[in-house]
Amino acid sequence: MHKSLKEEQQLLQLQAEALRLKLLTNQLRRQQENTGSGLLDLASQLPKAGLVWRLANKPRKLRSKLLLGAGLLAVLYLRF
Repeated sequence: MHKSLKEEQQLLQLQAEALRLKLLTNQLRRQQENTGSGLLDLASQLPKAGLVWRLANKPRKLRSKLLLGAGLLAVLYLRF
């Protein structure tokens, strides 16, 4: 083969490989958007919801003390 034909063949192979990789990354990105983000969002919200639910079920005196303590900690954290 001539040099120009070999170079053209190599260029076409590289372009085909680049296109294949681009398609693969798009496919993986779509799979992550469809499955990964929904599960991660739910998993990140579960502990917060559990804490709120447990706090809501505590007796009123204890709940007030816990909320007051959390508020004071927040004020101290924001001041310093």
